[in-house]
Amino acid sequence: MPKILISRHVGDHAMSILSSSGFDLIVNSEDAAPSREWVLKHLADPEMAAMCLMHGQPSDIVDEELLNACGPNVKCLSTFSVGFDHINVKAANERGIKIGHTPGVLDDAVADVTVMLVLMTMRRVENGISLVKAGEWAQIPWAPFVNCGPSISHPSLTISFIGFGRISQATLSRLLAFTSTSHPPRILYTSSRARPDQVSIDQAFSEKFGVEIKRVEREQVAKQGDIVIVLASQNPQTVDFVNKEFLTWMKKTAILVNCARGPLVNSEDLAWALENDEIYGAGLDVVTGEPNVSADHPLVKSRKCVVLPHIGSGDYDTRNKMAELCVRNAINGAKGEALLAEVKV
Repeated sequence: MPKILISRHVGDHAMSILSSSGFDLIVNSEDAAPSREWVLKHLADPEMAAMCLMHGQPSDIVDEELLNACGPNVKCLSTFSVGFDHINVKAANERGIKIGHTPGVLDDAVADVTVMLVLMTMRRVENGISLVKAGEWAQIPWAPFVNCGPSISHPSLTISFIGFGRISQATLSRLLAFTSTSHPPRILYTSSRARPDQVSIDQAFSEKFGVEIKRVEREQVAKQGDIVIVLASQNPQTVDFVNKEFLTWMKKTAILVNCARGPLVNSEDLAWALENDEIYGAGLDVVTGEPNVSADHPLVKSRKCVVLPHIGSGDYDTRNKMAELCVRNAINGAKGEALLAEVKV
């Protein structure tokens, strides 16, 4: 019987779909990453047809080693993620292996966390929590502007996006509820390149959201944004997109929020910017090198920075939707059918 390899239990709902698929399932019995050796051994099975893998786990990185280990009948590798920076898609496709991913179903969840980080960073929530937990609240004399931060409803606010895809647009729709209706914010974004019909694209965006929206270049996004939000995909052009140069362009009163991928923001440069008051604060759901981020990491130690453990898609409904899409991609791929969501590069 053809087989599907499951590197991590994907929840009862998705596992029931797999169980009724007619394929023999090889499932990692532990709720933890399997060894690389376990993955490579089972992929080499001539009856293996597809694999469901987790994003970012060393055992699941789809490189030449893993692809070379695949048996002759492996038709699909399906990742439990939107991002596919851990997969050599070109090399997989050259071997006739399709790559599935899970776009669309996590837009709302990531947008929710992005807005939460914007508010937490602007209102200095990390600093406030640290004061209370350290027993320092009583030692801070009350005064009208103690523990204050910038207002999201401030007139003439500019919100900048690095990347303006589905998640950025879902984030914007939420943020507008907090902004001034009499003085709506201006929205800037940057993307990989301007399009020939860019003016009409921006006009359509502006009409959709009821605020001025315009594509600009990297420097303008940095210099003009009061809130700068990173929601682009990771690729060679976006790694270190936010570096020391970018951070020195930003307003000293501005905040930076990253809910995309850690390497898009240079951690050392961001720590330097926070330490030297180059920007007001930062909110991060992702950090380069995660999850190996220690308590003495300069961004973790900074009271100007909120660091979350990559929980953007972490609500039950979203993870179940991701799991279902992941396994349906694997099943379709194993059958030689079109994937519901295939990576195209």
